[in-house]
Amino acid sequence: IEVESSEILDMIITSIFEKVLGEPHFSELYASLCLAISDHNATWPFIKTIKVVNDKGTKYFWLQDIEKDEEFVGPFADKLACLDKFTTFRSASGDTDASSIPTVSKPGLNLIELVYHDEHLIKMYQGPDDDQFYFSALPFEAPAEDGLFESEDAALKEAHRRVSFKRLLLNKCQEEFEKNNVLEEVEKQFAAVDTKSMSEREMDAHKEDKEMALIKTKKRMLGNITFIGELYKKQMLRDRIMHFCIMRLLGLVSMDAEGQLYTDGSGQPTLLKDDTIETDDESTESLCKLIATIGRQLESDPRAMKLGSFYIPQYFNVLERLSKDRTQPSRIRFMVTDLLELRDNDYVPRRKQDKAMTKEQIRQQAEIDYNVAQQQAMGNANQGGGGRGGGKGGGGRVQ
Repeated sequence: IEVESSEILDMIITSIFEKVLGEPHFSELYASLCLAISDHNATWPFIKTIKVVNDKGTKYFWLQDIEKDEEFVGPFADKLACLDKFTTFRSASGDTDASSIPTVSKPGLNLIELVYHDEHLIKMYQGPDDDQFYFSALPFEAPAEDGLFESEDAALKEAHRRVSFKRLLLNKCQEEFEKNNVLEEVEKQFAAVDTKSMSEREMDAHKEDKEMALIKTKKRMLGNITFIGELYKKQMLRDRIMHFCIMRLLGLVSMDAEGQLYTDGSGQPTLLKDDTIETDDESTESLCKLIATIGRQLESDPRAMKLGSFYIPQYFNVLERLSKDRTQPSRIRFMVTDLLELRDNDYVPRRKQDKAMTKEQIRQQAEIDYNVAQQQAMGNANQGGGGRGGGKGGGGRVQ
């Protein structure tokens, strides 16, 4: 895919993300797709570096989605001549924004360099078949000194860190994850509708719409948490993000407002209840879904942060108490109990779970099934023949 602008990149990420939330059964496949896109696109063509030219030396910053011009100043023999022309014209005319520099129309020019000079962004162009240079200039405010970089590579590295596929995708997941009381919002939305004048048929339709909206919202919530888990399993996310999600879903916190870790009486890291975090049945269901997806890897991850070994037992202590809490709905208690049993069984489900397969996997499975069926058919045929022969032989005399 040719990603020529940040807008196209955002459309791609949004499309994939919406498909994931609508088809959570395919989360593993979509996570593999995201990993492939992320690995294949370490850089984006719409990110450009700008060289800052002044008496303090040469530095760089970066921009995205630079628009190409249709009118240019030129031609000139080289890029330095372009800068000289710009400086000379401004000095002679007193033009503060360089808007009155005479321009020409020249189709087919390629943008080759960006320079910040004398409070202007200067775009350097060159024709595809000649060695002549052109430029355009527009007033521009450069970043502050702390936003400049010593080298072009450093500016590009920061640009691609901030506009990486993985980072933008994670922002989508985080935004969806941090939506609070989504089911309650759906309830309120439908409760606000005046149903007094509705006919029986309209009332039934209203209830059906509400039920469908709740199902769709819950599906999105669980789809997002499953996808986050699959991204972690593909090593696109670090374990600290998983711990953040688990703590948030349990309503726990590991440090105070100053960033100091909470510790118990023996000085070991501990977790405390955070009364500012609202948890509900949907939080618990999401938590069970997440731990079922990532639990095995989280507890054996060689890259895992050291604090995880202190926090994981505390998660399950809370879940153990929750499974025995009679004030909780039976559905929630059974769900948590199933998760605890899953962990006791090394996260191997009692029943094999169907997974989405690629076309090649489906073809291979069909071939295996066909060969097994052929072998069984041949075996049945041989057994049948032996049975008839044996019956005949057995018809001899009885001793």
